[in-house]
Amino acid sequence: MENSTQVKLINLFGLQETFNNKSVYFILSLITYLLIVTVNLTLIITIIQEKGLHEPMYIFLCSLCVNELNGTAGFYPKFLLDLQSDVQVISYGGCLTQTYVIYTSVMCEISTLTVMSYDRYVAICRPLLYHTIVISLTVRKLLLLSWCYPLFIGLIVVSLTVRLPFCGSRIDKIFCDIPSILKHAYCKDLYKVS
Repeated sequence: MENSTQVKLINLFGLQETFNNKSVYFILSLITYLLIVTVNLTLIITIIQEKGLHEPMYIFLCSLCVNELNGTAGFYPKFLLDLQSDVQVISYGGCLTQTYVIYTSVMCEISTLTVMSYDRYVAICRPLLYHTIVISLTVRKLLLLSWCYPLFIGLIVVSLTVRLPFCGSRIDKIFCDIPSILKHAYCKDLYKVS
């Protein structure tokens, strides 16, 4: 079991069908990326600067925008780079980092939306008690929970994935994810009985 080879680079084969229209996809993706960044930064700056928006729902919305910037930063730069190059490769560490950022972004979005729905539930179903239930400390705890839980779970998932041997060098997607990495975790040579 000692003679496993360590894969340094992984080939991403999700863009093979786009060779004819790479420049069109690049322009559209770049515009989308810049639009996402601009809209989210505008919302974040507006919520921070406008004192009237320092309410729980807008604070949660600001958190959602920060998370959106995190998720797009984990996907778009590499995707745009791959659209410009002839060979789409990523290092094993880069693949794990991309997986961690994308997964934690998705989990953080779900948990933030859950926190936002709880806030709306209290506002609608208990309007007279809203300001005693949803206080500043509660908002901070809910924000902390909506960020720490996904970051911790993502760390556990990626750390468990790192422990497995990685024997392949081909992922048939445009980004790395856990199922694609786990597909290459079984090495025939590694488990061969001699």
